[in-house]
Amino acid sequence: MVKYLMRKFMYNNCNTETQDMLLQLSLQQDIITLICLNFWIIIFIFTFIPLIIVVLLENVELSINTQIALITFMLIYGAIILLLGKFLKEAFIAFINIMAGKIFFLMYTGKGNAISKKDFQTIKNSESNLYDLIATGECQGYCYSTCFHMLKIFEKGYIEFIAIKKFSSMMDDEHDDGRKFTMHVLYINDGWAFDTYSRRQYPIEKIYAIYKAKTYKIFTFEDISNQSYEDFMEQNKPELLEWCKYNDCTYCRY
Repeated sequence: MVKYLMRKFMYNNCNTETQDMLLQLSLQQDIITLICLNFWIIIFIFTFIPLIIVVLLENVELSINTQIALITFMLIYGAIILLLGKFLKEAFIAFINIMAGKIFFLMYTGKGNAISKKDFQTIKNSESNLYDLIATGECQGYCYSTCFHMLKIFEKGYIEFIAIKKFSSMMDDEHDDGRKFTMHVLYINDGWAFDTYSRRQYPIEKIYAIYKAKTYKIFTFEDISNQSYEDFMEQNKPELLEWCKYNDCTYCRY
């Protein structure tokens, strides 16, 4: 039932193939975000508490001062909520997204064999900005740099560049180049992959199947240990672009 509703209302601008991918990658994140957004509605409902009290106590005589106080409270509270909604809408949505991201992180991101809770603590201690990006969901769209720095910190596992099937919504973008795949990077360790888009860990074969992936190349810690992220990307860019050209794949530099 939940999946049907998500297809019908949340992913309705995508084709069936993309919907299937999103249900496996984003379902839990999107549900948590929707729940957090509805928190605003709950706050707004509090505006009418005085009115509810008056209705429930219709047989009870309230003093003029009490009635004035209840009505004043309702008007002021409602005005504040409406003003906040009007002038701080973007800030509120950003706050909700961060809150939802952290809830999801605590519930799902640490589950798997690629990155343990101890490993996440290591990230937090050594590079707190990277930890915050992962914890809040802002690592989405920055798979190259996120995975590169994770490999640098852990000194184990490897990063893998893969071509993944584009979401249909991406292919409808006016800047789309018409290619069916886009380049993506996973951090892989102990047979599991950490995916920055979904912020979840999967057995390697499962994430390959979800993304309909084509592997380009892997890099171990030894391959990057003496390089900065910028130097690494510039060094590998020509070969990567050439591979993308012949594999129907878009390259986005992040």
